[in-house]
Amino acid sequence: MYQQMFALLGALLTAVVISKLFGFWTSLSQARRFAAASPVPYVSVYWYRGSGWFWLLSPWFAPFLESLPFGLGHWVRYLKRDFSWAHKGKLPREELGSDVFWTAAADGCLLHVSDADVVSQVVHRWKDFPKAEFYYNDLTWFGDNVITTEGSDWQRHRKITGPSFNERNSSLVFQESLTQAKAMLASFTHETDGNVSAPGEEPVIDDLLFWLKAIALNVLSGAAFNLHIPWPTKSVVGFNVLHEPVESDSDSDSGFPAEPKTHLMSWQYCMNQIMDNFYFLIGFSPWILEHSPWKFLRILPAAFDEFMHYIQEMIDDVPRSEGTIPTPDDGTGNSTGTKPLLRRNDLLSNILRANENDLLDESEILGNICILLIAGHETSASVLETALILLATEPEFQQRIRDEIDSIWAAKKPGEDLTYEDYPKMRTIVALMLETLRLYPPIINLFKSTATPQTLTYRSQPLPLPPHTTIFLEAVSLHRNPKYWSPSPDLFLPSRWLKDATYTPPPNTLSESPAHANLLCPQKGSYIPFGAGMRSCLGKKFAQVEFCTIVAVLLKDYSVELVDDGGKGWEAKRREVLECLDRRQTIIALRMLGKVKVRFVRRGAESFP
Repeated sequence: MYQQMFALLGALLTAVVISKLFGFWTSLSQARRFAAASPVPYVSVYWYRGSGWFWLLSPWFAPFLESLPFGLGHWVRYLKRDFSWAHKGKLPREELGSDVFWTAAADGCLLHVSDADVVSQVVHRWKDFPKAEFYYNDLTWFGDNVITTEGSDWQRHRKITGPSFNERNSSLVFQESLTQAKAMLASFTHETDGNVSAPGEEPVIDDLLFWLKAIALNVLSGAAFNLHIPWPTKSVVGFNVLHEPVESDSDSDSGFPAEPKTHLMSWQYCMNQIMDNFYFLIGFSPWILEHSPWKFLRILPAAFDEFMHYIQEMIDDVPRSEGTIPTPDDGTGNSTGTKPLLRRNDLLSNILRANENDLLDESEILGNICILLIAGHETSASVLETALILLATEPEFQQRIRDEIDSIWAAKKPGEDLTYEDYPKMRTIVALMLETLRLYPPIINLFKSTATPQTLTYRSQPLPLPPHTTIFLEAVSLHRNPKYWSPSPDLFLPSRWLKDATYTPPPNTLSESPAHANLLCPQKGSYIPFGAGMRSCLGKKFAQVEFCTIVAVLLKDYSVELVDDGGKGWEAKRREVLECLDRRQTIIALRMLGKVKVRFVRRGAESFP
């Protein structure tokens, strides 16, 4: 009897497997036939494009598949996690001879684009090519927001959040960045006893990203939420970046509301836990995490709860004036009451002010605040880390930045400090940022889709797209495309952005920083670290002001240099660091996997050539 039962189960299992394989091959063949009839080339990939588990685990098993004989696993190079970062656009250009191509899989065809003209068509026809919502589902975990929504919902979110990013807020960003950068630099250049380090003997910074995440969060907290959080230490010497700060009173994180509120974890600790373990947080239930054998997973649900409590406190404690405005009517033409009138100019207050007519509900307000924190915190810290390390490998360009800073200070009277009016003078610093983003964009793909049949034009030929097509706009391939970035598209050359007063931007180009004169204007669609078109990043100016201000403070009296603790010599250390910069992986944004030790030394005491 048992033998018959097992035989039946075996037969059923075999039938299911055969059915699945037949369906897989039939769907793949259908996708390949479509791609073969298209005017652009294609590559067959023998798995499902939308498999999250494949994406997450591919860094571990992809090398094995790629090593299979006879090129059996070559297709993985077009599907694995961060594949466009791995080949940086060279693979399809060399193998397919095209900047636009299909990958045909069992779940359909996906269009890869690193041609500026096609990118421009897609981003400017935003109603025809909405975001591919599947790839943004993770970000809806905090609530619907301006990044994840589409159509009329996006317009509603954009109407509330967009006006919040204005010149008055940019001035707040500058002042908060100035204050925080001074405190951070002091901790980089002082000993534990409070004395300034001897020139050339400044502390070694083992984990630069930790401190840059701290300043990015503090600047966001100040300029976005009016929470002026003090710098966590007077010296980085002996500071344990892995410690678990405990909050039990109002003395720490003092920017939070004055009335006593108990928190088990600090604001920064909660944010770091969420950012570093985001996929565990959204992939497993709180019960599983709380009963995990690993401590970092057990504390994750509590860190998220604390994070949400902090945000709710921010909303609840926004200062309001005594004035009021009428609330929306109840359908009879009569007002149902009054609401306090907000007076502050930080992002949160501006959002709440714009939402006085309740276009967004409470969960959507929370979703937008969370996404502003997540997006602004991770990307700003990563770009600053990369830029400072690049500067340490390029002493000559670092000197150009110091010369620019000196010229800004030379025009000031004794006792004056940097102001927001100095921001347009920071051309060389913004060139550093733009070139860093060109080579190391935190977001390596923009995901678009089609709801109905659409047609693009590539190389003067129509390119038909069926409904439900997913489109990857590949930032890395675009930013290193020789058509737009010659000479030397793979080299770090921030000077390429700096033009003289005779420069006239060619047609079909766009300035990436209108506040700065005589900067290179790339061809539209060839530079997309902040997105492009109607759906471009709202916080672009915020990020640029923050970056320029922090760099201007750090390099006023100091230089950033590499730490050669292995005695390898300058050139060998520089090569090692550049290789480390290239080892990256996407968590929420693309970030370095390793760490590079640096220090900030008094000018004139540098050890680099």
